Amino acid sequence: MKNVLVTGGAGFVGSHVVDELAKRKLNVRVLDNLVGGNQNARGFAKQVEFIKGDCCSRQDCKKAVKGIDTVFHLAAHAAEGQSVFIPEFNAQTNLIGSIVMLSEAINAGVENFAFTSSIAAYGSQEKMPIAETAPLTPDDPYAITKKTFEDYLHVYHELSGIKPYIVRFFNVYGERQRMDDPYRGVVPIFINKCLKGERPIIFGDGLQKRAFTYISDVVEPICNIIGKKELVDNPVNIGTEEVHTVKELAEMVIEKMGSDLEIEYIDKRTSDVKIAYCDTGKAKKLFGYEARVSLEKGLDKTIEWAKKMGAQEFRYMPFTEIPKLTQKTYTSKKI
Repeated sequence: MKNVLVTGGAGFVGSHVVDELAKRKLNVRVLDNLVGGNQNARGFAKQVEFIKGDCCSRQDCKKAVKGIDTVFHLAAHAAEGQSVFIPEFNAQTNLIGSIVMLSEAINAGVENFAFTSSIAAYGSQEKMPIAETAPLTPDDPYAITKKTFEDYLHVYHELSGIKPYIVRFFNVYGERQRMDDPYRGVVPIFINKCLKGERPIIFGDGLQKRAFTYISDVVEPICNIIGKKELVDNPVNIGTEEVHTVKELAEMVIEKMGSDLEIEYIDKRTSDVKIAYCDTGKAKKLFGYEARVSLEKGLDKTIEWAKKMGAQEFRYMPFTEIPKLTQKTYTSKKI
């Protein structure tokens, strides 16, 4: 691995991956359409090459993969709940864009293709924690695109020989995550609400259980798995096994920010999974993975960064494809 492409490299996880790869003295190229802003791209190392473009554009993908041996495909619109009422946008961005990128990677002779899938692909499961052997039963359009593209990678590994490395992340948070996005990222949403002096909002009773994973605990693993034969076309869970309820998370954020705000509870979202956290035993066995940052520590670091950034105005998408399925919380801009 010498010449690498990071799609979505100006995004939250992508920009951290770019920094890590640059530290390793690799030749790094980034493809990003900057829909989420260019603030992360401004801090890239000098040797990082940046291409402003879109994965849905075959021309942009063809340009981006030229001379590349490894693709880290992180470009996505990762908003499970929102995907219910923007299915076409979701499919174009998360599935069609991924297929176009994969096609051009194969055409260019790219050897390795790392893909950040999601815990969302598992959907609702009875047995916890969720192991990689669990069936993939997605509950929303976003999760469907993640599962489906995993299937594409498997098929094209067999057909073309490209080596897919699939990591299933869960509930990643940390510095550089957008605080102005009302649809995704419960940690930055809670922090931003507190910065604005507004009550954090929870969908449902707040007893949903999640494993909130700090950014550094996913960046190193995805950079390290390339070349590990046992992980080719063999999906692996990456994240913490420290489990908390959403209510506990909100209470921790409020306390750490020195606020006396009270939580506001509203109707649950129909697509929300009640309990979801993963078993990382496979990652531990195959490459010694261990999440190192507790939620306490991770929140401290994230809040310190957020305070420097200051409160952000939430930015709502100007359209919805299925209005009757759009949560009233979003149409009324309550978050």
